[in-house]
Amino acid sequence: MRLTLALLSALSLLFVWSIKGTIALRYFLIASTLALLANEIGKLRWSDIKIIRIPLGLLGILSIWFVMQAIFISPETSWALGELKGQWLPALAALIAGVLLAKGISGTSSTRFINAATLMLGIVFVFSLQALTAVAQSLLHWLTTGALLRGLVPLTGGKLEMSFILNILLAFLTVDLLGRSTGRGRLLPVPLTVNLVCLSVALFAMYLAGARNGTIGLIFLSLSALFLYLYDQYPRIGPQRTAAIGIGVLALIGAFSWASYQADARWKVFGETAQLAWDIDNHEEWHRTSLPRPLLANGQPADESAYNRISWIRAGLRVIAEHPAGVGYGRNAFGHALREHYPHYRGHSHSGFVDLGSAVGLPGLLLWIAFMASLIWHGWKEFFGRERRLAGLVLVFLGTGFTGRMLIDSVNQDHMLQIFFFLTGVLLVVSAERKQAP
Repeated sequence: MRLTLALLSALSLLFVWSIKGTIALRYFLIASTLALLANEIGKLRWSDIKIIRIPLGLLGILSIWFVMQAIFISPETSWALGELKGQWLPALAALIAGVLLAKGISGTSSTRFINAATLMLGIVFVFSLQALTAVAQSLLHWLTTGALLRGLVPLTGGKLEMSFILNILLAFLTVDLLGRSTGRGRLLPVPLTVNLVCLSVALFAMYLAGARNGTIGLIFLSLSALFLYLYDQYPRIGPQRTAAIGIGVLALIGAFSWASYQADARWKVFGETAQLAWDIDNHEEWHRTSLPRPLLANGQPADESAYNRISWIRAGLRVIAEHPAGVGYGRNAFGHALREHYPHYRGHSHSGFVDLGSAVGLPGLLLWIAFMASLIWHGWKEFFGRERRLAGLVLVFLGTGFTGRMLIDSVNQDHMLQIFFFLTGVLLVVSAERKQAP
């Protein structure tokens, strides 16, 4: 009963994490989930931890560096420690909840309703419900105004948050399809039709969200899955069928990419915008938002999103060069560092790597990269190992997707970091579990 309540609490948390105005509820559900799973701590054995000791060890070293750097290096120690308390500790709590939940469920008898496969299904169900809600909100807007709601997602308050969720959902669905098509089994204990319905909803929701970076993640995921499928099946299907399948899937990806390109005019002026944005010394618009953005050759102002992001990345590289040990952990460490030269600027850089590098310096950045690499390696080893765990491939896609998204979005903060850590904890355990892992 306690494990069932913990699962319901965790899935409820997974749903509300991305909804605006639910911070107090999030913390309550994190605390409730951990309290319900407290007895699982006593059941842990060294053999359970040994399998995932490298990722957990690197995360521990990273956390120690954050604290030491905040105390001995940061010029704003109290601020950095406050950010660690408000940002990093909840993320670690989410990871612990994921580990304990997955360990508790994986340790149950496979004849029970609650097992690793239903845990995977629960995660997919929650994200699919969010995607369906976003689609319904857009269609309701169409019925009342005659136009689809694009680029705005009332449920999450932004397209970044929705595309982040959708990229994760698509990773789960893609791995399930890959497992079915290659004979490795199913990730989700449902008919194929359910997967295809969820996939259709997720793709439509991605189109409605209109997030370019989410679309890039989708293309990367699709190409990676195609490569893995053809690599795995080449001996069985032969060169001709391999080429036909590859061309067919690439055509579908190309059609979706072309539709997204045509629907978003910002792509057509991206190159010119990037050139202007990189020249931060001769433009002030990137740190003084009251000024009009520079004009393109067609007389239109540069796209705000692309211009600002590229300028901030360029400025962030300069900040890291000036402060190689960082200025202290924090969501807005980039803005804190920039005040030395640009007192008008506030906020983060919209690049997770720039934010993190500005905050904790090159040592912290290298430790983070090592941690992410250990997650990807763990998942890869479990997927291609003797057990062929599909959950391992989900972890690979989760790790590579989050790393890629950090290049162009500040996803390593707030609820997105907590969601990532929770799923990381779940997948680390499920992919390594030898009893019933999918």
